[in-house]
Amino acid sequence: MKRLEIMKVKKLSRTHLENRLAWLNHPDVYQYMNMQYPLTFEEMESWYDRIKGNQLRIDLVFEEENEVVAMTGLTNIDFADGLAEYYILVNPEKQGQGFGKASTQFTTNYAFNKFNLNKIYLYTNSYNTRANKLYLKLGFQQEGLLRKHKFKNGGFIDRCIFGLLKDDWKQQSYSSDIVSLTS
Repeated sequence: MKRLEIMKVKKLSRTHLENRLAWLNHPDVYQYMNMQYPLTFEEMESWYDRIKGNQLRIDLVFEEENEVVAMTGLTNIDFADGLAEYYILVNPEKQGQGFGKASTQFTTNYAFNKFNLNKIYLYTNSYNTRANKLYLKLGFQQEGLLRKHKFKNGGFIDRCIFGLLKDDWKQQSYSSDIVSLTS
């Protein structure tokens, strides 16, 4: 949690779109994503205009020393069933430095406290071993494997489904009910 103590967390704004676009178009990121590449700035702006007022999602930006280091979000927030889907992007130049772990910890704390969720779930490509190990370390359980579920790079790939229940999150050393965004 030391890294998290020095990071600023705020909601995604239009000023963050250039960073987001650069990261999504970077080979170290898009190899694990399931989107059509390359993305254009116009596509990114159009996406932002569609999601900015959506009450069933939140998109967060993490900064350290005035540099954007990660972005996370909760999408498809389902208040009736207490569910939300999690995503993360880490600055390709900052990967492997703990930003993914810290921002995931913050976002799970925020999700369970702010939205009173019962479960956070996510999908990964099965070959994304770094992410898969991180989620397991943070208390997520692999709930399934979708075999040959997406077509990527000329072939079908498997997708993993991970979930973190509120009861399991409460047992994690990083769980906290003190979570707030910076302005």
